[in-house]
Amino acid sequence: MILFIIVLGIILFVAENYSMSHTLDQVEFTTSLDKVLVEPEEEFLWTMTVKNGKRFLVPYLKIREQVPEGLTFSDTGESVEESGGMGLSSVLYLAGRQKTELVRRVSLKERGRYFFRGSLVEAGDFLGIRILLESYPELTELVVKPRPYPGNELSLLLGGYLGEFPVEKSLFEDPILTMGFREYTGREPFCSISWTQSARLGTLLVKQQECMSDMTCTVLLNTECRAMKTPGPSLEKCFSMVRSVCEELERKRIPYDFCTNGIIAGAMGNWRTVEEGLGAGHLSTILEGLGRMTYDCREETVTFYSRILKGSRAGRSFLLVAPEQTEETERFLLALEERSGRKALFLCAKEMEEA
Repeated sequence: MILFIIVLGIILFVAENYSMSHTLDQVEFTTSLDKVLVEPEEEFLWTMTVKNGKRFLVPYLKIREQVPEGLTFSDTGESVEESGGMGLSSVLYLAGRQKTELVRRVSLKERGRYFFRGSLVEAGDFLGIRILLESYPELTELVVKPRPYPGNELSLLLGGYLGEFPVEKSLFEDPILTMGFREYTGREPFCSISWTQSARLGTLLVKQQECMSDMTCTVLLNTECRAMKTPGPSLEKCFSMVRSVCEELERKRIPYDFCTNGIIAGAMGNWRTVEEGLGAGHLSTILEGLGRMTYDCREETVTFYSRILKGSRAGRSFLLVAPEQTEETERFLLALEERSGRKALFLCAKEMEEA
């Protein structure tokens, strides 16, 4: 009997030490999301996959997932509260070669970048006396777009600025509209001379024309806030306005590009320009950039405006979005209108808020 107890004790001692050393061997933890870019409060699937690759069971496994603040369960509406960075806890039993998926339907309310940073795992020993702690870091990212700008004030401003361009274009077989006449300087094509008007006034006149089918637009976002102690709310309004502007341009099928002096953080790279285009992919790139925007700027206002003026060309429309009105902005808009030959539209977050 004594011998049996001794042998049993030796077996338990060996099993205990083995379990403490190898409980988490071949156990894998993976966090995955079914979307990487979502709308505010849009539901997405957050899945934790746990796989036991060995033949032996794992009798006790507590997983504490590090999740972003503000995560909300869709079925209950309750938020996942972070506790010391540990996040949500789950307790599992894993048989040999077992794979388990914990699937949750969740959402996030605010614009920005969010990270699922892996798990802290607590495993029990063979006898249930001691525990083993291991960290499994990950970095799974999700970006939430800015909300569209609320109300109809912005839509009215854009409608007045852009006009009914698609409708006008469809009313004319010839997309070239004659806006007026001016004196011939010798640099214009000979075919542009209006002989009827020239004969009537006794001097050579050429047609001033507008190509309706070639209307293009540049959307500018200035994120510098020198006079604001807390620029966050105003910049959030700017991001929302840029989104609504781009969506309106998409709706009217007007090709546009986007340029900013803001900092776009993350995997997209710190770009500052999206080239001219249209379509879901073009808009999605801009919206993801807006979702990744920080409250800092990479260029001062004067430098940003100077760069835009150097690259501006005649016949192009410009829409500038900024948190505040400054003397530099007024001078920039005047110079931009002189170079492009078109009136520029300025959308100021502070003025929109006051209105």
